[in-house]
Amino acid sequence: MKVCEKGTRFITSLLVLYCMSLLSCATADPVLDSSAIQGHWVGRGDIIVTWCNQDQLSFDIFISDDGLVRGRIGDATIIDGHVYRRSSFMRNTGNGNYIVRANLQGFLVKEERIARDSIAFMFDLVNGSIEGEMNTSGSKCGTRDRMYMKVANIILNRVEGE
Repeated sequence: MKVCEKGTRFITSLLVLYCMSLLSCATADPVLDSSAIQGHWVGRGDIIVTWCNQDQLSFDIFISDDGLVRGRIGDATIIDGHVYRRSSFMRNTGNGNYIVRANLQGFLVKEERIARDSIAFMFDLVNGSIEGEMNTSGSKCGTRDRMYMKVANIILNRVEGE
């Protein structure tokens, strides 16, 4: 086999792998396949960044049957929230079955004047509760005004009767 053919096969293989990775990371339609996550959910998660003095963040969210998400995270209001079923690749690699992507309005932590533009909340339904973690928009390094916030150990319970 000529060196040129080996190089062409290698590049072709890389392109195929790249395209497959793009497809596997895509989220599915916002249409839900399970009524189990629809409803009103409340709970808390642990803030695990060192630059925030507050230890926990509260969640009060509503998931509708068409996948729209509204409510509050901390002191911020959810704007344009949608829940998506994760791709099989993402589910099989330890990521949550669902992800909420939403914009935020207002401060996440009003007392410390911490605000972020958006969130990604990855979760599973475990024994009737929503369990997961959340990242906000922001960078991995810099000042506290620019860094993303991570919230782990989120547990939300359904508000009965709604």
